[in-house]
Amino acid sequence: MALVNCVECDREVSDKATACVGCGAPVGSPLPSPPPLRAGQVYAAPHAQPQPVARTRVAYILLGLFLGGLGIHNFYAGYHGRGIAQLLITLLLGWLIIGVVITGLWALIEVITVDTDATGVRMV
Repeated sequence: MALVNCVECDREVSDKATACVGCGAPVGSPLPSPPPLRAGQVYAAPHAQPQPVARTRVAYILLGLFLGGLGIHNFYAGYHGRGIAQLLITLLLGWLIIGVVITGLWALIEVITVDTDATGVRMV
């Protein structure tokens, strides 16, 4: 009989045991896999919660001012639905000029008011 460390509580347990006496975790089982990452998140440590990556507000503003009609700033911030809507409006109605006006005003308002990305992290 040999002693092994529990993967959950690091307590010494017999290798013949089926579960740890301290925490009840199965003995000899591999560590659980971490949850999948969402857009804009990275792992800080092997078993830590994913930490969101802060987007820069300056980049968001510049993208909104120069490419706002195409919705590029929304793709950058993770708002894919808004970005697709702006892109489609510009492509479908842009030749009427009204599409460019609509998405241009929309982008300008977003540049002024939006200060968090799609994951809720404040842009720095």
